[in-house]
Amino acid sequence: MAVRLPGARTSADRLAAHDRSQPWIVLPVFAVLLVYCWCYTNLAGWLGVATPADVAQFLNIELPRVLDDDGNISTKLYVSHTALLDGDDERLVAFAALFGGFLGAYFLPLRWRALSAVAWFVLAFAALYGMGATVVVLAAHLAVYVVFHPSRGGWSAAALGAMLAWLLVDGPLVAVAMPAAAGVMALLVRRARAWLAGGRGVEVLRTILVQACMLTIAGACVHEGLTGVTWRLPVGLVFFFYQWARLMVYQADHRDGLVPRELPVSEYLAVFLAPQALLNMAYAPYLGQAHAYLRARHLSADKTALVRSGLGLWCLALMYMVFAEHVVALFIAFMERVFFIKVYAFTSELVREHLRGEPLSTPTVLLSTLVDQARIFLIYGGVTHFRVGAWRVMGYAVDTQYDRPWLATNLANLWGRFAFHFREFLVRTFYYPVFLRFFRRRPLLRIFAATMVATVIGNLVWGHVPPRTISRLTWSDLTTVLSTWPYFVLLGLGISLTQIWLARRPRTRRPWTRDRRFCLDLVCAYLTLQYFALIHVFIRPQPGGNLQDYAELVLIGLGVRLG
Repeated sequence: MAVRLPGARTSADRLAAHDRSQPWIVLPVFAVLLVYCWCYTNLAGWLGVATPADVAQFLNIELPRVLDDDGNISTKLYVSHTALLDGDDERLVAFAALFGGFLGAYFLPLRWRALSAVAWFVLAFAALYGMGATVVVLAAHLAVYVVFHPSRGGWSAAALGAMLAWLLVDGPLVAVAMPAAAGVMALLVRRARAWLAGGRGVEVLRTILVQACMLTIAGACVHEGLTGVTWRLPVGLVFFFYQWARLMVYQADHRDGLVPRELPVSEYLAVFLAPQALLNMAYAPYLGQAHAYLRARHLSADKTALVRSGLGLWCLALMYMVFAEHVVALFIAFMERVFFIKVYAFTSELVREHLRGEPLSTPTVLLSTLVDQARIFLIYGGVTHFRVGAWRVMGYAVDTQYDRPWLATNLANLWGRFAFHFREFLVRTFYYPVFLRFFRRRPLLRIFAATMVATVIGNLVWGHVPPRTISRLTWSDLTTVLSTWPYFVLLGLGISLTQIWLARRPRTRRPWTRDRRFCLDLVCAYLTLQYFALIHVFIRPQPGGNLQDYAELVLIGLGVRLG
């Protein structure tokens, strides 16, 4: 993908050149989504054809942790927090919404495409979660829109008021309450428009709305720890909270003038409420980042070529998600049969064995952590490739989350290759504010401080607390996540020291050049991946374990035994 300035809009001439339709592209999109329906829904049973389990049995392929009782693929792609439909039917609704969204994004005039994406999302979300949840998530985003874009917020404020009345008022009074609330809310926003446009304290209000997720988590977890009573959030609010990272990027872009003040509400909603967001809502919620990023990449290449690249990612994602566990199982069996090395598929299993007092060898620790990380690379890469593919099918040249992380020869490079959009979220919301304000006369300290804040504080609290606690909101979940701080410190130190080293000794050679130092690239790539994998021991805490136990296990991996 070509590098573009943040928020740079594709010119009108290039948009027109990239917006030429090729109707034949509908067939491959439909075919690939049909394959996904065959894999992940009950479509095979309805049509009376072989299920994925039947095919795997015929080919004599074992697919551990992949197939469900119906013979379908059950893992990796899922719709969270809903009981209205069977799990397979839920995915069918999501795939149908993706296809409908593609048709709208490909064939409708430009001015209608954002509205089409929102409409398909609303239809699918209502079918999956019900009208109440749909109104909640719409109302939450309309509140954000009205506060960030008051000059265009009149009708949106009225809609927000009507939605709040519908949610809060029961019985026949709702027919009166809705128009009254709509009028009152529109009047309030009109009176406060000058203040919302930049008055004192408005940025605080915006921050409260954007940080509603973290504020709720903190309050709910502390409340549960003191009283034992767990809060239950409406599913629409849960979905809104799962978009905390992209909301933070949106606020940063808005503060820096990268978001138009006159942004239409449909274009705002299309950033967050599009069919691409239905599957795996808590998986890489920062993909697509925010409006400035998506605007720069909308039709920045020929839309048919974007669709083809998206289909390629969908095919690759399916291969990763179906066969990742199988490849890992084959490797483990090979190592045990040929080299007699016990290898665990999960770092959590390795930690539990260590806590039981099981003697573990250095090769076992190194290979187990490396295998678990490879498994995560494949599975997580599969899910993120699917979601990036969906954005591309909708006409956005979104960068992949993964870019061959096994080619990284240092930790800073690995962090960009392994988690591009997550890194950009941390850079945009934590690294830049520190880097631009502190230690301006001490450049190396400036890099170190900004990197540590982003990779330790931002990564731990804003990167990992929400997805681990939103659905449970308990004190024990919060403290368990926070107890993994050594991983983040070690990761931050590794990345920041690497950046300082590269700043003091700039590279004069491109990695993986076929010269006499090629073997050194291999060694550096292995050491980088192994370090990254080994410190994951600290992020897999188990009951009865403590920091000393995890440190001992890491030292065993380094060939050091205490006592």
